[in-house]
Amino acid sequence: MKKILFSILAVAAFAFTASAQDTGFGYGVKAGINIANLTNSDGNYKVGFTGGIFADYRFSNLFALSADVLYSRQGAKGDDAKIKTDNLNIPILANFYLVKGLAVKAGVQPGFLLGANDGMKDAFKTFDLAVPVGVSYDFNCGLILDARYNIGVTNLAKDAGCTRNSVFAVTAGWRF
Repeated sequence: MKKILFSILAVAAFAFTASAQDTGFGYGVKAGINIANLTNSDGNYKVGFTGGIFADYRFSNLFALSADVLYSRQGAKGDDAKIKTDNLNIPILANFYLVKGLAVKAGVQPGFLLGANDGMKDAFKTFDLAVPVGVSYDFNCGLILDARYNIGVTNLAKDAGCTRNSVFAVTAGWRF
C-alpha cells in the first residue's frame, strides 16, 4: 500500500512540475514577413519585413496574454507607384491553447506611422488601430511559429476617402 501511495504522489508531483513549466512569464524575439495592402485602393499586395520583441504571461495551460512591439513595413504596390509605410505596431492578444503548443489568438493592435516614402506620410494619419486574429505553435525547444491577419479598423486617409491596412503576417520567434 505504501508503494502505491508513494507512486501516486510521485506521479502527481511530476505532473504538477510539468504543468508549472507551462505557466508564467516568457519573452523573446520574432521576425518574418508581411503581405500588406490598403483597402479601397487600386494597389496590389506588397511584401515587407516585420520583427521585434514579445512578452507573454501564461495563466494556465489553456490561456495566456501576450504583447509584441514590432517594426512593420506595410503599404501597397500599384502599377504606377509603391506606397511604403514604416509602422510600430503593439499587438495585445488573448491566446487560447487548444492543445499543447497550438493557440488561437485575437486582440487589439494600436499602430503608429513612423514614416513613408515620397512624401506619403502627409497623406496618412499617424495612429492606426487593427484587430489581429491568428494561430501559433510553440515548440518545446523555444521556437514559435505564428500566422496572423490584421484587420484594419481606423481610416488612415487624412483627406477624402477611406482606406485601412490589411496585413497578413507570418513570423518565427524564439522564446528565451
